[in-house]
Amino acid sequence: MSPLDQVLAAAKRICDEGRDPSLALIKTKLGTSIPMRVLIQGLQQFKSMSAEDKQAIASHAVNAAKQEQKPGILSPTEQADKITQLESDFSELKSEFALLKQEFNQLKQSQTATKEPDNTCM
Repeated sequence: MSPLDQVLAAAKRICDEGRDPSLALIKTKLGTSIPMRVLIQGLQQFKSMSAEDKQAIASHAVNAAKQEQKPGILSPTEQADKITQLESDFSELKSEFALLKQEFNQLKQSQTATKEPDNTCM
């Protein structure tokens, strides 16, 4: 769906909610992914449309715009999978950190053990 189609669909959704579409409302619906010039062009085009043309904006375009509005929303199953993956990654990172910490301490101890006292005369 083109950015202009997204703007038109968002304007139609706002109109269907009984509100007058404005740049602020459309921008709120779509986020910051659409350039301002496209928002203005889309709003002007929507306002110049007849009532029949407004109703002709495909309902699938409205649904697609809703999906694009919130791309980060996951289904409960996807959320559970994501949490499981994150927990696994976190556990792996904790293990790697503990190993690195242990190796660092061993290296530190070996350096202090190999240092010889400075016996030079003053």
